[in-house]
Amino acid sequence: MSHAILKWVEEMGVEWHYVTPGKPQQDGFIESFNGRLRYEYFNKTLFTSSAS
Repeated sequence: MSHAILKWVEEMGVEWHYVTPGKPQQDGFIESFNGRLRYEYFNKTLFTSSAS
């Protein structure tokens, strides 16, 4: 974790919550967003090659 971010959080009085590694259900909003992004973007994009 960046010390700058932690310092900013403390200075701003932001309530900080960690998502436990391996527990994505703790952040349903971002998981839902990621699912929609994959569906809307990747599933509708024609890839001609899997090589980068």
